[in-house]
Amino acid sequence: MSRGLEAARGHLATAAAELEAAVVAWGLWADEVRARAERRLGTGPGDRRVWGDPEYARALDAGGPFIEAARAAAAGLQASGWAPGAGQVCGPGRPGPETAIGSPRS
Repeated sequence: MSRGLEAARGHLATAAAELEAAVVAWGLWADEVRARAERRLGTGPGDRRVWGDPEYARALDAGGPFIEAARAAAAGLQASGWAPGAGQVCGPGRPGPETAIGSPRS
């Protein structure tokens, strides 16, 4: 294996880890937005009426690019044959963070 390919994989692995961290941070923020919407609407966890809240919808939509980038990085590592730990949150075959936060877009 060439050092160049190994270096590229290392950089991609670093980027994938950072993107996964960004997705987790986005998910925590979106969950805070959901909680505020629940308080505003007088609903509780799991009440699907919160999905109609415009602020929560924008928060969910904001995560799309983060999720796509993390999935692309994980897929790149997998395609290169080197993916130790890649895609823990957004890897191929994973349900993704939008499912974990109860997104109607999951």
